[in-house]
Amino acid sequence: MKTIRLTSFFLLILFGLTTFSCGSQGATEHEDVPDEHADHSPAIEQVVLDEAQMQAAGVTVQAVQKGQIQRTIRLPAVVVADADALTHINPKAAGLVRSIHKHLGDRVRQGDLLCVIDSMDLGRAVTEYVRAQALKDAAIRTLAKEEELFARRLQAAETMLQGEVEVHEKIKNREQELQEQAVSTIRPLLEAEKALSQSQLKKERELTELRTERDSRILALQVLLQEREIDLKAAQSLLWALGVGKSDLENLLPSNPLLNGSYEIRAPRDGVVSGRHITVGEFVDGTTKLYTLEDLSQVWVLGSVFEEQLQAIRTGQEGWIFLDAFPGRKFAGKVTLLGYEIDAESRSLGVRLELPNPHLENWPEPDPIRPGMFGTMELVVDSFWAERTIPESAVVHEADGNYAFVRIADGVFEQRKIEIGPPAGELVEVLQGLDVGEEVVVAGTFHLKSALRKGELGGGHSH
Repeated sequence: MKTIRLTSFFLLILFGLTTFSCGSQGATEHEDVPDEHADHSPAIEQVVLDEAQMQAAGVTVQAVQKGQIQRTIRLPAVVVADADALTHINPKAAGLVRSIHKHLGDRVRQGDLLCVIDSMDLGRAVTEYVRAQALKDAAIRTLAKEEELFARRLQAAETMLQGEVEVHEKIKNREQELQEQAVSTIRPLLEAEKALSQSQLKKERELTELRTERDSRILALQVLLQEREIDLKAAQSLLWALGVGKSDLENLLPSNPLLNGSYEIRAPRDGVVSGRHITVGEFVDGTTKLYTLEDLSQVWVLGSVFEEQLQAIRTGQEGWIFLDAFPGRKFAGKVTLLGYEIDAESRSLGVRLELPNPHLENWPEPDPIRPGMFGTMELVVDSFWAERTIPESAVVHEADGNYAFVRIADGVFEQRKIEIGPPAGELVEVLQGLDVGEEVVVAGTFHLKSALRKGELGGGHSH
């Protein structure tokens, strides 16, 4: 009986091992058999939207097309005043500030009165000019009078001497007639001829002496006049150096304030008063800065480029300025100067870009770009035409790569992985993944990403 039970036990064990072995082999063979109905291709992520959903999400598309790619570098930048349009106004004569007519922030035109200074130096200079002008006028009148006087003297002398000559000529003619009639001897005729010759010589001698006296006197007066003209020009040049205009000198009436040393400081150019450094009653001289005028119709933007970026910078390069004060705006300009000395501490070089100061509709203040503003300078260092480009807004950046939503039918969008070139501003070069003419989503990608992820979290795709 025990033998039968043992035999049955071993048979059961043998049967179980055989069954397990066959089951394992069958399972392995089943897994190795390929399933003809299984799809092993990568899953295609699609989003389907109706017209109302597209409008609500603001979805817009744009075709892949040829475009100009611009490689840029970004540099920290600050706005400064155009040094060529910056004017410091100093007095050219010492004195006391009597009145102030322009103040900080005022816009001025060339010739506008800024302030008035009472200056003894200017008063003396004007007085000297008036004196020199008077002396010159007196020299001109004296010369004219002398010329007139000598003309009269010469005319009177010539008339008198010519009368004597004519008298002696008549006597000589009468004696000659008497001689021809044999009424008189030869002696009276010879004496008459001698007297005529002497009167003619006297006439020439006295007229020559008078002309010589006249020429000598006129020459002396002409020399004096030239001296007066030189003195006047010197006084005039001094006044011009002091800032007195030519028109001011042409109307020096007794009531003119210049005669009292009233020194009017006027704007030498258009601009805005960015600095006023004086008060009424203050003593000023040639070293005192009265005003600072700035013409902000154009400003400079200074950027800092590091040594390793230096070879990419050229004068004449186009660039854009992005200012912290005006987010979302960019201003166009050109590089006009690349510095010549590396800063020892920052190891950077200055780059200057000239920028027109435009009017901004949403900010009515004139010259909105002000010195001291911070921002970023973006310079175009390379430019070329690429066969396939899309806007940067069409690129969806994910951890595993870059994607774009491609419209494959009305309301149907496919998420496709793409390969793009280095960042290049608003346009991106497409290296792989898209063909020319395909339409990609350039606005509303966030909504498509959200719809796609919602479908994934729900256990399927949104298609």
